[in-house]
This record gives sequence, C-alpha cells and structure tokens, in this order.
Amino acid sequence: MIEGREDEHFIPVARLSELDERGRKVVRVGGEEVVLVRVDGRLHALQQACPHRGGPLSEGDLEGCLLHCPLHAWAFDVRTGSSPTHPGARVRIYAVRLIGEEIHLAVSARVPAPFAKESE
Repeated sequence: MIEGREDEHFIPVARLSELDERGRKVVRVGGEEVVLVRVDGRLHALQQACPHRGGPLSEGDLEGCLLHCPLHAWAFDVRTGSSPTHPGARVRIYAVRLIGEEIHLAVSARVPAPFAKESE
C-alpha cells in the first residue's frame, strides 16, 4: 500500500507487528503524538489529541471509520479528519505508506525522526 503525493517526505514510524490487538499504536512525529489506526485492512494516521479537550483518540471507540474521543464522544473520520458530529471540528491526518512491514508517514522535511510512545 503506497499512498500520498510524490513530493511528500515519508519517514518510518512503526512496524505492523507493533500495532495492538485493536490495530492501533501511538507514535511521536516531531512534537505531536499521532495515532495509527487500522480499519478494514487499511492504515490511517491522525493527531492523537481531540481538539475539544485534548482527549486521547487512540483510547476511543471505533465505529466503522469513526473514531470517538473517550472524553465526550466527539467523532472523527479517520480517512478525512473531519467530524460529522461537530461540523468545523477537524484533526490533522497524515498520508500513510506501508513498505513491507514498515509504516511510513508523510511529514515536512524539517520534522526530526519520530520516537514511539513508551508504554505506560
């Protein structure tokens, strides 16, 4: 699976084997946490923090392509970053490439190499 524009800079952030049993993993890209989510065999990446109150989207329920914030149930489409329940609310999404077992995200060339979030 290779997605994204040719002019985007992709960096490796994780391996498929690192996704949890729900098909998720939180990684750090630059100064931002990003949640990787597998839905129907496709990988998606979006900002971890809900724009409403900063809730961790990785801990929310997934209903189809909608990831719900665990704090107040705001929903975000993992494909687009938009919220069907709160028009105008959005989270940042990242283009994803799967190269073998490595998951790569599109970022600015200025972003340093990411570090996986340590288990708590």
